[in-house]
Amino acid sequence: MKINKTLGFSVATLGFLALGYFGVQYNGRNNMFTIAAAVGGAGAISYVLQKPSQSEAPSNQPEPQPTPIKAQRKGKKS
Repeated sequence: MKINKTLGFSVATLGFLALGYFGVQYNGRNNMFTIAAAVGGAGAISYVLQKPSQSEAPSNQPEPQPTPIKAQRKGKKS
């Protein structure tokens, strides 16, 4: 399993490097920097928007039950 992951990451890395190389040849250096910055910015924005806030994060502790308030009865006057 570990070898398959390593092989997959290696192939993906080589593929992205080839894509970047040919992208620079076709689009030019400055355009590829612009595209990379836009993709990186979109990734950062999506990460921030998907991150749950601390108040909404589920906790492992159960909610404390409220203690019932006992009503006091007034005694009969005789």
